[in-house]
Formats: sequence, C-alpha cells, structure tokens
Amino acid sequence: MAKQGQGGLDGLGGDGEGIKVGGDVPISEEVIWKAKAEEAEEKVAQLEGRVSELESALASANESVAAVERRSQIDLELVAAKAIDLETARLLTEATIAEMDSPDVSVAVRELCERKPFLFACKKPSVHQGVSMGPAAVRHGDDELETMASKARSSGNRSELLRYLRVRRGQ
Repeated sequence: MAKQGQGGLDGLGGDGEGIKVGGDVPISEEVIWKAKAEEAEEKVAQLEGRVSELESALASANESVAAVERRSQIDLELVAAKAIDLETARLLTEATIAEMDSPDVSVAVRELCERKPFLFACKKPSVHQGVSMGPAAVRHGDDELETMASKARSSGNRSELLRYLRVRRGQ
C-alpha cells in the first residue's frame, strides 16, 4: 500500500490491490476513479446547462439594450424633426424601420415626416392650414380703432387690449 500523500488516492493502494472498506469488502481503485469520473461528468452536464441558461439570458439582455438604444435614437431624431406627438411618431417610425432592408432611423423619420406631416411641426406648411375667416370688418372710424390699437400696444395693459378687441369685434 502507498503511504498517505503518495500514489493515487490518500490511503488507497496504487499497486492494483483492492482496498478494504468497512473491513470485509475490497474495492478496487478503478471503481473509485470510475465513480469520481461519473460524478465529474454529472457536474459538467449541470454546468453546461447553467452556461446555456446564462448565454440565453445574456442574449436577451443584449436584445433589450439594443431596443433601448434604438428607441433613444428614434426619440432624438423625432425631437430634432419637431414631432408633435412623440409616442405615435415613435410607433410609426418603429414600424417603418421593421419594414426596411437596412434599418436607418433618420431615413425612417424623414419618410414619416413626408407621409404624415400633421405629426410634425415641419418647416413647410401643409396645403390646408385651417384659416379661420370671420366676416369682413366694416370700417367706421378707423382713426379711433388705430388710436386704441396703438394705445393698447404701447401701454401693454390687458384691459386696454381687451377694450380694443371688443370695439374691433363690434364693428
């Protein structure tokens, strides 16, 4: 038998002899190593399962980060394009990006601004601007109105402005 600290296992013989455990039953060194190998294989299988779980969690986290970054980029582009309804414009932009072969946020926002200009405070006004037309004002005493307007303008007093507007509306 090998001395403790030498050979294969502590207290196990390295000469091929069986070791007696519990006094009567001899156990060969090969059986012990085989049991340890099976135990190690089980542990490897468990660790491989854990690694695959962690890889899927990492992939999910990476997808979430990419989605948040894309949303941030969309928001920046929409704010730069002066979107009025940011949430609706974002949803429509995301739908446009999903249809693109090579996703480009700035192109999608420009496309959306052209297709749906009512969502943006665009530089070019739309054809129908909804101008409110009142009845044509009958001009009596233009001098009086102009005097009241200039007085309201120069003083900045709200009551003067309201008085001028009432007189102007009444004509």
